[in-house]
Amino acid sequence: MGEIRDKDVTPYDTRPAIHDMLKRHNLLPSRHNRPHYAWIILASTTLMFAISSGAIFSFGVLVDPLVEQYGWSRGAISFAYTLQFLVGIPLVLVAGRLAESIGSRRIVMASAIIFTIGMLLNATVTRIWQFQLYFGVLINGISSSVFITLLPVIITRWFNQRLGLAMGLMWTGLSLGPAVFSPLLSWSIQTAGWSSTFVIFGLISGALMLGSASLLRDHPGQKGLSPFGGLPAETPSSVPGHPTAAPVLTSILTMSSFWSLTIVHALGCVGHSIPMAHVVSIAIFAGIPSIPAAGILSMISAASVISRLGMSLLAQAKGGRFTLAVTLLLQTLPMLFLLNASHLASFYAFAFIFAQGYGGEMVGFPIYNRQYYGTRAPLNTIYAYQIAGAMLGMAAGGWLGGAIFDWTGTYTWAILAAMIAGSLGVAAAMTLPAHRRHPG
Repeated sequence: MGEIRDKDVTPYDTRPAIHDMLKRHNLLPSRHNRPHYAWIILASTTLMFAISSGAIFSFGVLVDPLVEQYGWSRGAISFAYTLQFLVGIPLVLVAGRLAESIGSRRIVMASAIIFTIGMLLNATVTRIWQFQLYFGVLINGISSSVFITLLPVIITRWFNQRLGLAMGLMWTGLSLGPAVFSPLLSWSIQTAGWSSTFVIFGLISGALMLGSASLLRDHPGQKGLSPFGGLPAETPSSVPGHPTAAPVLTSILTMSSFWSLTIVHALGCVGHSIPMAHVVSIAIFAGIPSIPAAGILSMISAASVISRLGMSLLAQAKGGRFTLAVTLLLQTLPMLFLLNASHLASFYAFAFIFAQGYGGEMVGFPIYNRQYYGTRAPLNTIYAYQIAGAMLGMAAGGWLGGAIFDWTGTYTWAILAAMIAGSLGVAAAMTLPAHRRHPG
């Protein structure tokens, strides 16, 4: 039997097959050797979320410096936290509807400019109404509420495949922002002073936001592209009685799932806004020094990265009823740690477990909307209603924490109020339709 030489064997070249597979799943870079523009959109939205959330959820480190410098009551300071959501409720409803006609990019650009102006004006604060106006209205009430309403919907349009992963990565910005901002703001205010801190943070964050906003596009078609993974298949929703045609808002408003999602978001936000706004003060009141106390917020923010990513994937796989019930339980039960906490370890144990629920509660709503109502529904408007419910909950919770302390001289009743709200949220989540997995 003759020897088989290399030249007698016709090799099988697997490269065309691999190339076809990658092309079929839209995983190849473009002919210019660039990634799909969806990833640029994802990076831009994540950075904007990181900056805006750093301003919102670092509120807790601002309370005691203002009390010490000006003697303002905690309830009056907390009203700035509440005001941002009261202002944001009508604004997000208008922005959601307006985005359907003129697009999100222009609205986001204008909001980035207002955010920068608000940060710089906040450096000049000497009166409580100024703090409430600059921080409560401009920085967060107008700007951040627009970002959190419009940016997630943009992601749902740019990603067909890997949507859960993309949403999870985007939401990590909400964790990374406060994790960095909280200790930096606390340190900077103590070392450089209030005014210098907000000038520096305002200029840097404003430049980054405007640069990111300029890269946004509302639809892949504006770049001559399809969504990452190709065009989604239009299928009926898993909601009973959902029409196969693109649903209009009036029909969606009659669905129980719409109102259940809005109520769950409101109750969930009452439940986590009380500790988010006041856990630093709760710790200081228990004898924890201010810098380690600020680290509690950093722990919550950093640990919530796990759930923001993980719960986004779970939301795509399991749907709203299961995912929301799990996250609300995870954010409610750990509050038992706060009732008698006196050591830093107890606060950090609370922070890590609470973060898994708090971080995952909000991330799935754009995914649930697409699952229930389809990609052709007015998703900006639908999500705006849910964000309005969330803002109502945040407004109530942020104010209640400070007001209940002023009334009772203790945070115990505020913590119990947060636990009641979370428990009611679990009950509301269980009224959602069961999830049925479908493509698109």
